[in-house]
Parts: sequence; structure tokens; C-alpha cells
Amino acid sequence: MFFGFTDEEKMLRRSVREMFKARNTSEHVRAFMENVTISNDMKKLLAGQGLLGIIDLDGSGEDGKGMMNAILIAQEAGRHLLTYPLLEAMAGLAALKTCTQQTQLVSEVEDGKKVLTIAWVNVDAKARKTKDGYVLNGTLREVPFARGADIILANVRAAGMGFTPEEEETLIVLDAKSPNISIHNANSLDETYPLYEINLFNYPLRKEAVVKGFGMGTGHELMTKMRQIGALLVSAELVGCSERALYVTVEYTKQRKQFGVLIGSFQAVKHMAADMYLQVESGKAAVEYAAWALETNNEEADLAVSIAKSYASDAGIQVCGDAIQMHGGIGFTWENDMHLYFKRARRSAAVLGDVYSHREKIAKVAIDELACKSEVEARRVVHAPV
Repeated sequence: MFFGFTDEEKMLRRSVREMFKARNTSEHVRAFMENVTISNDMKKLLAGQGLLGIIDLDGSGEDGKGMMNAILIAQEAGRHLLTYPLLEAMAGLAALKTCTQQTQLVSEVEDGKKVLTIAWVNVDAKARKTKDGYVLNGTLREVPFARGADIILANVRAAGMGFTPEEEETLIVLDAKSPNISIHNANSLDETYPLYEINLFNYPLRKEAVVKGFGMGTGHELMTKMRQIGALLVSAELVGCSERALYVTVEYTKQRKQFGVLIGSFQAVKHMAADMYLQVESGKAAVEYAAWALETNNEEADLAVSIAKSYASDAGIQVCGDAIQMHGGIGFTWENDMHLYFKRARRSAAVLGDVYSHREKIAKVAIDELACKSEVEARRVVHAPV
């Protein structure tokens, strides 16, 4: 079995890298931080390249689509600190494509006419029935780029539409410009990827805004899938972010002199760089295996995603932190870009399950397997020799 990338995938990665290198420079990123507005040029560029709807959950197998291509794009987004909700668009469109009722909306997002984001955390948003239909009230959190988005995907509970809270969950499409929505900046650490909190006040919920029907576990299933895809893409972004920090730092150590000697020649610096490289490459392997498992519906897919997210989160923070240290005093200044990569790594590590929550999943699987083996051993009958 071939576990490398095809020529087409390598060409995709190369073209996306060159595109972001030219159109999402450090100057573009810092301009976004000063004026938090999604660039229309970037919106048109991503839509024109067909990068937004890169993931299909229907198993069509169309060339150029799939999780392997998605992680390559996400890595490049991390390398260049992309100031656009690309990961949310890819995961959200994958879910919307499963609903024929949302075909027009899918086309509008893919064509760059509307910006899509996802409310990853539902605090207490619920839909209740009134004489005029359903209305929404409550709070949503961890909504990237909400102020610049047109559409927000959210998973809310619809009272009476299931026997359990999970069955009541319903995936809906929210109009981000509605007067019934209040958007507040959460002032997250990473200014290149802003997070918002949303409050809903008697937001009217129409039938056409529902994705694949009210309740009965449909919303829970779709949000679980989106969170799984999102966690993998964030892991890929972390790998790209830390890899860029590593290579920029290595180039810096080849130029910076101390006591008349290049700091890159110091043994301690070489060892630190080698450790950073090991973490980056290990993170790549974990992400690529998880993408393969998810794309092939492997039974270990969920476990592989948790391994990738937990490892890439730890590695990303460590590598970007070491990069700042290897830069010395200049690494702590606002003018140097290293703090931007460190903040991106910190934010990405915290969303869609932090290190501890994903390791808890891994531990549960390991404990369950150990308990199963112990039970089999206990039931095994040992016959006395004749």
C-alpha cells in the first residue's frame, strides 16, 4: 500500500502555498489585526480555486476532493496564518451537502457569495414552539469570524423533538445579519483568528433553515461529524504553523551571530532544532494517518483524530515556544512574527477539544481494550495435559 502523496496532491499543496505566500503575507495578516474585516479578494480567491467545498461525505470519490487534500490545504493555511474561516467553511459545507434542501446555500458559499462559519459550542441555545412557529434563545460560543460571516451553522436543542437531549439536537442555518442576533468579541489570544460569542433573542426559526430535519439525533450526528473533521483540520493547521515557525527559526540561526559566531553552530541550538523537527514530522504522520482513516471510514478514525489533535496541540505550542526562545530578545518583540505563530498554536490547541479531553478519549479506548482482553483471558479454559 502506498502511503505517500500523489503527484496531483503535491501539485495542490505547492499551488496553495504559492497562492497564500503571495496573497496572505505578514503585511496582510497585520492589516487584518488592525481592521478585523474579511478580505473580499481572499473570499473570491478561495472560491475561484474551489478550495471551500473540498470535502464530500457522500463517498463520491471525485478527483481533487477528500480529506487528504483538505489537510494539505489546512497545513498551508496554518503556515501563512490565513485570516479566513477556511476550516469552518470546509467542515460546514461537508455537512450542508448531505441535505438537498440546502443546495442553493452550498452553491452560494462555494462561489464566494456568502461566508460560512460554525458555532462550535452551544451553551444553552434552545428552540421552543410558539403559535407562530419556533423561536431561538440562548448563547453560542467559539464562533470564528462571526462578525464578518453571512451564515452561521449551529446545533441547538428543539424541545419535544426527541427522547433525550442528544435526540433533540438540530443543525440549523442562522443569518448572521439578523437583528435577533447579538455578536460580541470574545477577545481571544489569537487576533489573526478572532472568536465571538453570540446571543439569540427570539430568533425566528424557519423550516428552510433546518438541515436534514428536526431532532431525532440528526443534528447530533452532523455536529459530531463536523467536530471530527474540524479537529483534524485544526491539527493539520497546527502542523503547518509549527513547521513554518521551525524553518523561519532555523534560517534565523544561520544569520544571527553572538560573540562573532553563528548561533546555529552551537550544539545546544542544534539539539533544540532537531527536537522541534522531530515533533513537526511526528505531527505530520499522525495527521496524515488520521485523514486516511477518516476518508476510508476506518474503525480507528475517531481514535486517530484524537491522537493527532492531542499530539499536534502539544507539539505546536512547544515548537512555537522554542522558536521564540531561539530568536532571543527579538523573538519577544511585537515586530517579530513569532508571537503570531505562538498565539495561533495556543488558540488551535484549545478549540475542538484540548489535549486533556482528547487524551481522555484515548485512555478510555486503551482501558476498554485492556478490560476486554482480561475478560477473554479469564474465560479461557486451560486443559490439563493428558
